[in-house]
Amino acid sequence: MERVRKATVELISLFNEEEPYLTGILVAKAANKSYNFSLFDITENEFVLQLHIGRAIVYLAFESDEEIDEDEYPELVEEILRRTVPVVKELINAINVETLKEPVILYDEMSPDVKEFVYDLLIRHMKGGSPYDQTEPA
Repeated sequence: MERVRKATVELISLFNEEEPYLTGILVAKAANKSYNFSLFDITENEFVLQLHIGRAIVYLAFESDEEIDEDEYPELVEEILRRTVPVVKELINAINVETLKEPVILYDEMSPDVKEFVYDLLIRHMKGGSPYDQTEPA
C-alpha cells in the first residue's frame, strides 16, 4: 500500500496551493478497458472528473472558492488533465501492483454534496453498476 499512498500524496500535492482544490479521490476497477474522461458537475463550484485509463477508473473531486462558469470548463479540464494524468498513471500502476479488488476512497476532504455523489459512485461500483444514470431508454 506504500506505493498507493505515495502516489495519492503526490496527486494531492498538485492542488495544495491553487484552485481548484482536490478534495477527494476514489479508485475502482472497470470491467472493460477504455481510455476516456467524464465530468460531473455537482454544484456551481464543485465537480468530479472521472479518468478511465485501461481497466482503472479514478475519480477526482474538486472544489473552487468561486463559481465555475460553464465556459471555463474546457480550459480548466485541459489544465487538470495535463497536470494529473502522469501522476494518475503512477497511482494506477501502484493499484495494479497492490491488486486492488474493491473500489476505495483514498482521500476524503469533500463537502457533503460531493461526498454524497462520490459515495453513491462507490456503492454503484461495489454492486458492479454503471456510474452513469440513464433516465430515458436509449
